[in-house]
Amino acid sequence: MKMKDKIISFDIQADFGFLKQPDTNEPMYLTYNMIHKPFVLGMFGAILGKKGFQENKKFPEYYKDLKKIQVGIKPLGSENGNFQKTIIKYNNSTGAANKGTFKGTNTKGKAVEFEIGATLNIVEQTLVKPSYRIYFLSDNVELISRIENNEAVYLPYLGKNDFSLWWDNVKNYNYENFYYENSYQVSSIFAKKTAIKDGKEIEEEVPAWEMDFSKKCFMYFERLPVGYDAELYQYVYKPFVYTTFKLKSDYKIDKLFHLDNGEVIQLF
Repeated sequence: MKMKDKIISFDIQADFGFLKQPDTNEPMYLTYNMIHKPFVLGMFGAILGKKGFQENKKFPEYYKDLKKIQVGIKPLGSENGNFQKTIIKYNNSTGAANKGTFKGTNTKGKAVEFEIGATLNIVEQTLVKPSYRIYFLSDNVELISRIENNEAVYLPYLGKNDFSLWWDNVKNYNYENFYYENSYQVSSIFAKKTAIKDGKEIEEEVPAWEMDFSKKCFMYFERLPVGYDAELYQYVYKPFVYTTFKLKSDYKIDKLFHLDNGEVIQLF
């Protein structure tokens, strides 16, 4: 069986992570809770040593070469899909971070303009010990080999070069397209097309004194980037769900695959 006929997974971890939401600014920079496909492709690019963003309105080498790779994502060690977050405050006083123009007069009374730098106070929401399982389907032999052998041309990081990441637990799976015969549960995050409440299988009523609250089902929602708009060079988004609820057999999700370990995942 060829490499491209296997779905491969590996687990990534970091002490901290910051995946900046581009539509947030002052007074605080917010992070996505879940990693997304553009991040995964950027990490693959670092592993392979491909060039990143260098010119305005021009896609980087890694994105052009790797954007067709199908990926799946599953949070590990989270609380109902959410990771612990903390707030980090720091100053950037290099001047280049916050330039401005000062208008005034010199000692001879002549009007002048000065370009000055100021201290930029930054407040960031930061993920604490984030960990994810990444699934992917690709025939890129070099990428697969580097992941299996823990090799990278450039050190991958989780959103900022302060937050280096590492990976382990590389696995490969036989798979087949998922067939909607019975109710099912998706192990990864997935992009929904219709309201998830319409697809949730109704649970049997259980008396409160018999409930196991440690196994209570949950739903987690986040709007995540899946790529870039070819004209605007901005993120394209889809609404994602991560849930432990079973779904009805007539609730359809794009690109579901059944792995030989019994898991059902979405690649996108």
